[in-house]
Amino acid sequence: MRENRMRIKEPVFKKALIMLVLCVSITGACAFLLKFGVTKWNYLQMKESEVAGTIHINPDIIHISLSEFKGENLYLLEDIAVRERLLQDPRVKDVRVLRIFPSTLKVIVEERLPIAFLQTAQNEHFLIDDQGVLLEKIANTNELDLPVFCEIGINNLTLGQEVSDTNFQILLDVYRILKMKYTDFLACVKELYIEDGDVIISERVRDVRFIIGDRDFDDRLEKLVFAYRNFGVASYSEIDVRFSDPIHELVILR
Repeated sequence: MRENRMRIKEPVFKKALIMLVLCVSITGACAFLLKFGVTKWNYLQMKESEVAGTIHINPDIIHISLSEFKGENLYLLEDIAVRERLLQDPRVKDVRVLRIFPSTLKVIVEERLPIAFLQTAQNEHFLIDDQGVLLEKIANTNELDLPVFCEIGINNLTLGQEVSDTNFQILLDVYRILKMKYTDFLACVKELYIEDGDVIISERVRDVRFIIGDRDFDDRLEKLVFAYRNFGVASYSEIDVRFSDPIHELVILR
């Protein structure tokens, strides 16, 4: 009786083992064929590109860069390769890569937006973003209505470089305060520069000079904007907010 039971169990075990081997083999074969089909199938070759998110950058420039990947398999194309290619443009801050199967590569571009011009001591002009990165060399500053950071004494500038000059960083800090608190006043600013250690702002319409000094920028800009809004600039060529006494904040109008 015991021998009969063992004879019954033995065929069942063999059948189960055979079925397991068959399943593993079929699964492996399917995986290989799927991978081979996906990687070798011409239907998945990149043929078209889509660009979204651009503001100042001409999307045609992005399309030209993406054309380098035409013919490559979208399944195998690595995001990092696409991102590295597009990030060679200093105006591109970040890139998100998407695939629209079977044959379209789509990128969503985050631009570095220009906030001002940087004017060097050699009278060259560069667009800069809010991190002080050089975006583009510009021949005509009249094309964009932006303030100018004047006479920054640095040489051998490279696009994509973050400017580390001390005077430039001071002016950038002043700009950030104006941008955050006084956007209406910022709209009238023509130039920012440093003269004898003091930050100077010039007004766009009449070239009135606003003397800010070298410290306490938050307090002094608040005082300046108050004076600008309440006194105006029509009768003055200069507004100086560097001075104070223990009781009064002084604004000197000239």
